[in-house]
Amino acid sequence: MKKVLILVAALLVGIQAHAQFHIGVGYLNSTEITHYDKPDTKPFRETMHGFYLGGTFNIKLAGDFGIAPGFYLDMLFQEELYSEQPAYYQNRFLGGFTFKNGLYRELAFNIPVNLTYDFEINDNVRIFVYGGVVAQFAPLARTTYREGFTAPTGAIATPAGARIFYSTSGNTYKYDHLWGENPDMRPFNMYAGGGVGVQLGDIRIMAGYDHSLLNVSRIDGERTGRSQFKVGLNFLIGQD
Repeated sequence: MKKVLILVAALLVGIQAHAQFHIGVGYLNSTEITHYDKPDTKPFRETMHGFYLGGTFNIKLAGDFGIAPGFYLDMLFQEELYSEQPAYYQNRFLGGFTFKNGLYRELAFNIPVNLTYDFEINDNVRIFVYGGVVAQFAPLARTTYREGFTAPTGAIATPAGARIFYSTSGNTYKYDHLWGENPDMRPFNMYAGGGVGVQLGDIRIMAGYDHSLLNVSRIDGERTGRSQFKVGLNFLIGQD
């Protein structure tokens, strides 16, 4: 037993001597597409925006090759227009509750495991690529609606044209997509993907893409998947 403990300690020391810890933050764009079993029904697409924050442990294995397990959380937001939702979704609100839109919020924990390759340009510049899988668990996915809309209160110019703001009144309705009554989403997902980046000193600039491998819809006759694009900065702590 003592020899085993010594071996494990030596292995951990060796890994630490050839590892870097990254703290990362960045922008996240997620596109969700739902396909229906009915051949005459078009796929339903939604796009969410948000951010991610977390850390990665980059371990060198041989030469410039390595493995990078990590942990990070992401938060996504989306304005949902009631008129654009699928029929089954609209039917949930029959009974007098009227609204035009709502705010969707999602919080998810992610565990990525990637294989990496670093190419050194000089002492301060490196190019790197990575690829692997990401396991995801979402404890929160909720849409908050507010009943009723009054007259427009103002407008602001956007690239898509003038956007009108409305004052709201009435009760708030919260629909839990994961744990509420008749939930329509599964909390677990798995992604495969990768990315590229450049390291400048102790800062890494990276961009990545992941595509889901599982169906996250609980609704019969639907298959919902996601593709996610992220770009951000990693700050290195530790030694190569």
